[in-house]
Amino acid sequence: MMLLGQMSLGDFASQLVNWVWAPPLFFLLLGCGLIFSVASKFVQWRVLTHGVGCIRGDYDNPEDAGQINHFQALCAALSATIGLGNIAGVAVAVSVGGPGAVFWMWVVGFFGMALKFMECTLAVMYRDTRDVPDPSAPDLIEADTESRTLEYPGEPPPAPGAVAQARGEVRGGPMWYMQRALVDPLRSRGNAGWMVFKVLAVCFAIATVLNSFGGGNMYQGWNVADVLSKNFRIPTTASAVVVSILVALVIIGGIKRIGQVASTLVPGMCVVYVAGALYVIFANVGEVPRCLGMIVKYAFTPAAEGGAFAGVSVWLAFQWGLKRACFSNEAGEGSAAMAHAAARTDEPVREGVVAGIGPLIDTLLICTMSALVLLITGVWNRPALGTVAAIDGDRVTVACTTDVPQRLQPLYHDAVQARAEMAVYVERERGNEPVAVAVPVAEFSQSGATGWAGMTALVLDLGRLRDSDTREFSDEDQANVGKIAVGQPVHLNITGAKMTAFAFDTSVRGFGKYIITLGVCLFAFSTMISWSYYGEKGAEYLLGPRAILPYKFVFVVFVFLGMVLEKFSVVYDFSDATTGLMVLCNLPAVLILSPGVLRAGRDYFARLDPGEMPRTRR
Repeated sequence: MMLLGQMSLGDFASQLVNWVWAPPLFFLLLGCGLIFSVASKFVQWRVLTHGVGCIRGDYDNPEDAGQINHFQALCAALSATIGLGNIAGVAVAVSVGGPGAVFWMWVVGFFGMALKFMECTLAVMYRDTRDVPDPSAPDLIEADTESRTLEYPGEPPPAPGAVAQARGEVRGGPMWYMQRALVDPLRSRGNAGWMVFKVLAVCFAIATVLNSFGGGNMYQGWNVADVLSKNFRIPTTASAVVVSILVALVIIGGIKRIGQVASTLVPGMCVVYVAGALYVIFANVGEVPRCLGMIVKYAFTPAAEGGAFAGVSVWLAFQWGLKRACFSNEAGEGSAAMAHAAARTDEPVREGVVAGIGPLIDTLLICTMSALVLLITGVWNRPALGTVAAIDGDRVTVACTTDVPQRLQPLYHDAVQARAEMAVYVERERGNEPVAVAVPVAEFSQSGATGWAGMTALVLDLGRLRDSDTREFSDEDQANVGKIAVGQPVHLNITGAKMTAFAFDTSVRGFGKYIITLGVCLFAFSTMISWSYYGEKGAEYLLGPRAILPYKFVFVVFVFLGMVLEKFSVVYDFSDATTGLMVLCNLPAVLILSPGVLRAGRDYFARLDPGEMPRTRR
């Protein structure tokens, strides 16, 4: 193992992911999901039945504490979870972890419903309902100052008997239920154990802030800029300015505005994406049983190498499915608990039931749609378009193959004519993404036949890689170029969202460009606005309300930087690592506090089932 001092930042980030996402974390996640499912008598059923009535507004009471209704809270949480993980993340999971990874994503999604129920119920039970001023809302501060209802540092105290204005501002999430249910009671009794949970709460808040800048911000922004630039030639700086302004306009209004925007945006973007996926699925409906069979089969047996797929063991399929599902639906991570803590309700269990709908929509619906599109179209294990035939200095000649499925031939032909990037696979390891050298096509030659059948050879110019204006040619790139050898396979360089777009194109040429661009832009924007709130709550816990406005300013700056800077895998790896750290900090507290949630659940459902629960809408 390399010493820390000898590691590059990229190596350290990659190693950190391996340290965090180790077997103990996998079994902690699945174990808690199983325990909570059984102990709650499979609350998933309540989510599917009672949850619908809750988000419909059947039990809404505008007099309850909170800032947003049940539907807005769910949409705010979903806007964070339904993001690039549903498009690019699923493509990575399937192309590297194989079809079996999808099965383990389903398992995490199912148990994730119980995890979300537990942590979001706790978030409402132990939220801080003190009406504190939000520095980013100056009109409210001015009104508070005039009426002297709130205390401000350096100001005289409010008049005796002054009542705080009922704005219902709340603070909640894992750091707050650790603080109010564990740290404060233990410290008041003189039990030194409070320090352990204080450290967990602080670490969780720090990881949340870091993740909000990485996976919840820069990673999302870079993908938006990349897809707009490549598909529509929109300058990166222009898209960065527009997106930064839009994000700022939303997040300055706090959770109320985020909830309002999310409740409009989330349903629409889900319908559009699912409709597009269903079109591809129904166009190839005969392939669905075979694909579902592969998902189940390769969850329990190793998947062999084939085409762009390097093969995978059962353990690695399990690992990829679990990691991608957790990154996508955030169950066990505790992030959604911060959005649901702002719900307007006096029944914590009710909000927990609403929260359980999140993994159902995110993983069991949206992710499954993406996975089926990739599997049905055969893009996940697509064949190489040729092999390296000769190397002459910087010129690499590729002999094209005609052994390409009919549905892919027009797309391969279009990509070569457009001089798209090709990837020479120089190293392949089971269960890992291939090491590849990506170079655009410089020349191609054709015989008299039309279409792909007439394509005979390509020429890749490595000099373009060295002289590129868009990325630095690193020592690692030089080392990989030196590994290129005759006989190595050459594939279209499509990964992540590009692979999903390519899969859509197999049904309607050019369709993927529009559906994925729209999906990436909407999903990424919605993720950014909700993760800004999560990071804000983390910063507020660490530094107090005065940190809110500076945090929002820095967040918007990072949106811009993430869109104009070159992509670097370090951000992605650190986001994976901080996601795992949030799980490690959150789940021990949820386990300890779970008996209280289960008691509250029994009491709530004992009142619900006989019809004793008051309804505001019938």
